[in-house]
Amino acid sequence: MQLSDESIRSYTIPLKGGNLPADTLPAILDASGIIILHFLRHLGCLYCKAQVDKLYRLEQQTPGFPPIIFVHQSDARSADAFFAKHFPGAIHIADPKFELYKLFGIRKLGGLHLVNPLMVLKGIALTFRGYTNRIGQGNIRLLSGTFLFFKGRLRWSHRARYAGEEPRWAEVLGKKA
Repeated sequence: MQLSDESIRSYTIPLKGGNLPADTLPAILDASGIIILHFLRHLGCLYCKAQVDKLYRLEQQTPGFPPIIFVHQSDARSADAFFAKHFPGAIHIADPKFELYKLFGIRKLGGLHLVNPLMVLKGIALTFRGYTNRIGQGNIRLLSGTFLFFKGRLRWSHRARYAGEEPRWAEVLGKKA
């Protein structure tokens, strides 16, 4: 299925999570002019912990930072504990059945990408910075993805090709309608 504004707007299954401004995806995306929807790998992932910490710092340092909504595979209660530590007050959607991951075409890690040198080097650097991996927190093969919406319409997307890859956040924040 090709990701389109129509397919996104037709997803009206009620969502669960934390601090959600509405209970369906279209209503959430319409809640603000600009919204960043960011899919995490799993809550035990050292790359995800570092990304969420980075996004929290960016939000704190950037006036007018657009709302960022995290999508994760865990239940809402586990995610509340994770975000209390890494991004207090975060807006997040629990997707333990991977329905949104599938809708948005989030890739799975596989084949040669399992040993990507950039992933390994970043993992070593994050380990030295105190980040740890906790396996068993979800499907470790799922990658991350970032989607920018303006007035409820998809304007930009980035799907990771390997664990630890993330968009250039300055580019994301600089996108215009």
